[in-house]
Amino acid sequence: MSLISPAALFLDEVARSGSIRKAAERLNVSPSALNRRILNLEAEYGLQLFDRLPRGVRLTAAGEVLLADIRRWRNDLEKSKIRLQELQGLRRGHVAVGLMECLSNEFATALLERIQTQFKQFTLDMFIGGTPQVLEKIQANDLDVAVCFNVADRANINKLMTIDIPAGIVVGASHPLAGKASVSLGESLEFPFILPDTSLAARKLIDRAMQAVSYQAIPSLVTNSTSLMKKLVLDGRHIAFLSALDVNEEVKDRSLSFVRVTGWHVPFEDLSLVARNSHHLSSAALAVANILKEQMEALPFPRNKG
Repeated sequence: MSLISPAALFLDEVARSGSIRKAAERLNVSPSALNRRILNLEAEYGLQLFDRLPRGVRLTAAGEVLLADIRRWRNDLEKSKIRLQELQGLRRGHVAVGLMECLSNEFATALLERIQTQFKQFTLDMFIGGTPQVLEKIQANDLDVAVCFNVADRANINKLMTIDIPAGIVVGASHPLAGKASVSLGESLEFPFILPDTSLAARKLIDRAMQAVSYQAIPSLVTNSTSLMKKLVLDGRHIAFLSALDVNEEVKDRSLSFVRVTGWHVPFEDLSLVARNSHHLSSAALAVANILKEQMEALPFPRNKG
């Protein structure tokens, strides 16, 4: 059953045909019955919708206004049908997702598993990269949604959800700081340390924290690879500045220890689910966004910021 009334559909067809007789043929109704429908519609609105001409009909100004609304309603209804079909898995949906490297293991595989279970006909693109690369792809409409760190407020970026992720240091299981609940920034910098480079979102927080305490120190290594940082701290000498999310799996298997740093100017990193502000998300993208929200809320250490 259509949500658009038959009378509205009849008016649209008469306007397209420019003739009640031609429209009646296409609609498989009698011209007299169609004409009565139009007359009844005009009586209901108290306005003449068509000028009757020697050879056909022509919309009046009132008819043009009503027809524009009818066609808009029909267009909106078709969009709604597509979104509902996508949501029900009746139509194949495609979603492009951006994730940080630290989410490329359990988080990413759980996302894929849930999509394949709930929406069997969906296909997925998954881009793994740093915040600048992910945001660039969001702005270019190459990605529908993305999860990334420390997204600055921008007019064309919509933050669908943001949670706090603890930032701190990572050490090997044999390191003197392993097992501590927290340390001061000065205490942590007594050990050789490894910094992320400026392509990683955490670097700005680290620089800000050091500037806040007027601390100057020379790192043993600067790198864009969190994998390399985690490998190097296994020596039991170095520390690395990473978020709790970067080492979630290693902390679980106790190969690494995460220690919060107190006294930071910014003690938490923001992990945000984002989309392009002017980009209308399809039902498929909205469904995946809802799964991402649930997965973010299920992380073991977040504080939800909305």
